[in-house]
Parts: sequence; structure tokens; C-alpha cells
Amino acid sequence: MEPVDRKGELVRRVAFALRGRAGGKTPPAPVVAGAESTDGTARIARFRDRFEAQGGTFLEGTSLEPMLPHLGEALRLAGVSEILFPREDAGARLAAEALAPFGPFPIVSPAEARLTYTPLIAGIQTAEYAVAETGSIVQTSRGGKTLLPGLISEVHVALLTPAVFVERIDDCLAPMASAPPRNISFITGPSRTGDIEQTMTVGAHGPKKVIAVLLTSPSP
Repeated sequence: MEPVDRKGELVRRVAFALRGRAGGKTPPAPVVAGAESTDGTARIARFRDRFEAQGGTFLEGTSLEPMLPHLGEALRLAGVSEILFPREDAGARLAAEALAPFGPFPIVSPAEARLTYTPLIAGIQTAEYAVAETGSIVQTSRGGKTLLPGLISEVHVALLTPAVFVERIDDCLAPMASAPPRNISFITGPSRTGDIEQTMTVGAHGPKKVIAVLLTSPSP
């Protein structure tokens, strides 16, 4: 069976996962080809296949430094003029400060980005989860974290490590069941909508471009 791509099925599984122990078992999810494997490399490969199929850009390297020219070029080609990151996100701060000279890309805070109009902003944030079956990046508001880098930016850069990859949506939602966050964001490639005259529009409710940066041996 193909990986989940129907909105109704996704909403049903989110509801059951966050309901936790409040009665009954979580309904079985569709079987994903190769899902029986626990090999992290295979899981990452499945995520990449799905992510790129949805229009995302996937970059991989051992650490941030050798990735900077590739990421900087991707942002320049996308027309990015400023970058932002959550102040409490140490990994995103490091990436933003290292990327700034490549544009140059002035750094703005999420609050500043909301107050001023800038044609193209890249929002950098460390991802909480990366779901192999759908190619989705998951961010939540747990601990007071902001979701703005993935909501108000034209380009979203998600920083990944091997530890954040899970096989199914349920695997990242189950730990939240006892204390569900107020907001959860699933980013599966550039946002799309066909609500207006059935014409497909990219970037209407989120980023027009999504870049996943996997650091396989990040600095401690």
C-alpha cells in the first residue's frame, strides 16, 4: 500500500495518537514498504524519497561547515534577502550566523519579521521529528517553542540529525499523548492549495520552498 497521503486518514491518526490512553487501541496504520526495517539509513532514505517527491530539497553532510556553500547558494537562488531563527534554538543560531556572510543575509528576529515587510525570508529551525512514511518535518510548540520559521517564511530550512527520524506519524505523536502541545506543524514540502478557483497555488499557507539539512555527525 502507498504511504499515507489523504487528509482524512492523517487527521484520524493524529487524533488517536494524541488521545493516548483515553480508551481503545490506536487503529492500525497503512503498511509502508520496508517499514519492518529498523535500520536508520533505510529510514532516512525513505524520508528523502518522499520529501523530494513533494518538492523539497534535501542536503546531507557530516557537519554544518562543509554544507554552508551549498545551503548559501540554495538560499541565494531562491532570492532570500533575510534569515531568522528562534532565539532559543542553539543549532539554528549557529547555522544562521554562519550563513549570514554568504548572502550577505541580515539576521532578523521572528518578531521583527512580523512587523516589517521583506520579500523573501528564510526561517531556520531544528526539526523535532522527520517522518519517513510521509516525508514530513514536524515542529511543535512544546516548551514554548515558536513555529514562525515554518509559517511566515518563504523558505524554511529544517536542521536534522539521524536521531529525529521516525518511521510513522504515530511514532512522534505517541510521546505527546500525556501532554499534547497547543500547536503541531507538519511540513511536507512547499505548501499548496487549490481553494481559489481550483487553481493550484504554492506558498499560500506556508513556505514556497523547504530545505532539509541532515547533519550526520553534528558538533556536540
